[in-house]
Amino acid sequence: MESAPLSLRFIIVGGSISGLACGYVLRRAGHEVVILEKSDGKTKTGGSIRSPPNMTRILNEWPGMDTLLRSRGTKCSGYGFRRADTLERVGFMQFHEQIMSELQADFLVVQHNDLCDQLTSLCLGAGAVIKYGSKVVDVKTAGGSATVSLEDGSSLSCDIVVGADGHNSIVRAIMAEDAEEDLESTHTVPGINISVPTKVIEQDPEFSLMCDYNELSIWMGSGSSVVGTRDKNAETFNFSICSLASLDIDWDESHEKKIPLPFDLSGYDPRLRKLIGLASACYPTVHQLYVQDDVVGLDGTAVLVGDAAHSALIHGSHNSAMAIEDAATLGRLFSRLSHRKQISMLLNAYQEIRHSRTSATQDSEYQALVEISIPSGPIQEGRDTALKASLTMDFEDFQNAAGSNNMLVQIWEQYLVLFAYNAIEAVDDWWSMWGSMIDELALDELADNM
Repeated sequence: MESAPLSLRFIIVGGSISGLACGYVLRRAGHEVVILEKSDGKTKTGGSIRSPPNMTRILNEWPGMDTLLRSRGTKCSGYGFRRADTLERVGFMQFHEQIMSELQADFLVVQHNDLCDQLTSLCLGAGAVIKYGSKVVDVKTAGGSATVSLEDGSSLSCDIVVGADGHNSIVRAIMAEDAEEDLESTHTVPGINISVPTKVIEQDPEFSLMCDYNELSIWMGSGSSVVGTRDKNAETFNFSICSLASLDIDWDESHEKKIPLPFDLSGYDPRLRKLIGLASACYPTVHQLYVQDDVVGLDGTAVLVGDAAHSALIHGSHNSAMAIEDAATLGRLFSRLSHRKQISMLLNAYQEIRHSRTSATQDSEYQALVEISIPSGPIQEGRDTALKASLTMDFEDFQNAAGSNNMLVQIWEQYLVLFAYNAIEAVDDWWSMWGSMIDELALDELADNM
């Protein structure tokens, strides 16, 4: 990526995946970057994240990431579908080598800590400043710049504030207050994350047969579902349990909870319930899905990324991918900045490019959750019948059925649309249509003000 002719000062609120990714690409684009993280930077977050091809493809272009993903990541062979009540294997959506080769990237599972550590190294190596123990309490704007106030009474100024502070974002809250409007919530998805040591599973043949370590395992229940992935480096099998029904429970998401789980799993096979019960603690999440709103605000001095910008399902496959795509998009756009008059245009371009992508992905991920949580009955039976066809289909069968009304092929094609998206190409395509106009408008405005 080439450096922008004009350099800005960015303050990024939040130092997790989205904030670090933004910090790296903006610094690489030639901008000054300060990342404010409220934690001490020493506390590690357990668990793993999924890196679908659209995310892996971006990461592979960043120094050291390809090596990290190959050495520490777990390559997924596909989606394995089982009934939660009987453990019957009813389907397998294989990531065929021919398809993954065309996508030029794999579907991986990687430890959250590994990815954050590498992103931190990239940021520091590129010259970004990371300030830990820096809790933001307010953001003010004046004259095309912003001032960020910290809990300790200090403040910092910048050209643009990037809100990368998660689904409880203070930057988003301040933007919404400024716009005098609230987000429109569409769904509430309660969930639980748990981990079971791989060695415990391997010691019991009953459990070992239930878990295919090379696939993303899905147990489909009536109104809820379980998704399991192996983290080979942490030597754990991680489970996400989601319900479509809201739970009348007031819990603090910041702390682990002891088993038993707050879900009714009585309809699950006893072996699956026993496996889940092997976890010593669970980590609850309550995820609000909302209608996509503006991600640019405060007179064009603030922009949102990651969970602060949209509500891609936490327990889905594209939550982290959306954050990485956001960062890649923002960095690519601002690598082209040559005049201050272009700032608002580039921020609006970011919103335009990302809005359709994140909205479509959010809808797709939620629909996928609905499909694997269909209550028992005729619709569920029809789903299972369609999935069973995948157990005997090979790559040529899918290829020959492309474009047909085959339900299984249509489902797979929906996944491919998400996997094939290229965030860098999306920016370049947008710029090829509007870039010259943006340059001309900026020059015209400069001439008018001279």
